[in-house]
Amino acid sequence: MIKMIVPLIVIVALLVCGCMESGNKSDNIPENYYLDLKPADVDSPIELIRFATSIRPYTTDFTVSERVAFFEWYLKNRGFNVTFAYSDNFRNSGSDHAWLVLRNKVGESIAVEPSYIEMKAESISPTTSDYKSYQKKFADIYELTKNTGSSGKYAWWKEGFGQDILNENIVLSKKSEL
Repeated sequence: MIKMIVPLIVIVALLVCGCMESGNKSDNIPENYYLDLKPADVDSPIELIRFATSIRPYTTDFTVSERVAFFEWYLKNRGFNVTFAYSDNFRNSGSDHAWLVLRNKVGESIAVEPSYIEMKAESISPTTSDYKSYQKKFADIYELTKNTGSSGKYAWWKEGFGQDILNENIVLSKKSEL
């Protein structure tokens, strides 16, 4: 009987301390992922470009997937109406790809490609048909990861710089609540 209970206690302890991942892929996304930070001028394309180009240098160690998730997090936390666009056969390459679509109050949509250099897009805000053609849109990181397989592919928050910036922003958010 004790031989059966000990392994069960070990498994429960590992789950409680967070040393084992659960079956729910969204559980790997930090609890305080979206924050209420100081909003930007969310209807200005110039402000979008300014934000996007200013944060790109901080993402040099991120993969293309991590970068798009980081940009979505950063822009959404500053009040931009941004969603993920997803193609399971981007540019007929057989590979999937996600980028962002920003919508302003007038209803105009702007594509945002955080990895425009790596993806060989003409700019951070590409206007080619590749970025107007997608199979799915996802409102947030939870929908994206639930429908595309896992949060691991997008887990910028597990990288050294990512952990630091997430923690700093959580602290800033909590300070503003005081």
